[in-house]
Amino acid sequence: MDVKGFGFRPTEEELVDYYLRHRLLGDDPQVHVIPDIDLCEVEPWDVPMLFGESDVQFDFPEWFFFSPVGFKYSNSKRINRTTKCGFWKPTGKDREIRSSDSNILIATKKTLVYYKGRVSRAEKSNWVIHEYHAVTFHESQRTFVLCRLMKKPGGTTEGGGDEGESSRIMISGYENQSIAGGIPSVS
Repeated sequence: MDVKGFGFRPTEEELVDYYLRHRLLGDDPQVHVIPDIDLCEVEPWDVPMLFGESDVQFDFPEWFFFSPVGFKYSNSKRINRTTKCGFWKPTGKDREIRSSDSNILIATKKTLVYYKGRVSRAEKSNWVIHEYHAVTFHESQRTFVLCRLMKKPGGTTEGGGDEGESSRIMISGYENQSIAGGIPSVS
């Protein structure tokens, strides 16, 4: 469905205070316009293909999804961001997202850059994620983060234009959410 003039351009506050909050609470089916994708199971260049059959079309190279929070070690608070072909490296300092009404801190935003290969020989790519973490929930309730994936123009393309080996796309089946047949449509 191609709706002229339609675009999904939420503010950071809307992303956190509506979409992420309701996803963590599991109480609003409208948030399922944003799918669940496990960041560690899918390479960044495979994500756009997952949106190919969506009723919601994005008119710029930017994709939104929820990713489950997985930890690197069982007794650690260190989040796992490793994929089959590389890893996501945090860059810069975390940014605060505040409510426009009350100026209360509602989330933090981490910026991550994708590196292809293993740490010792990794090549920086032009894939970037903004990862939104809700801070108004107890730590045990923060089971998902909201991700905004972007591909910066220019930069290097690995393998002379080939992004690399595709991942075996394993879309999450969390809750009643599945994107195997495309992203659910919004009525």
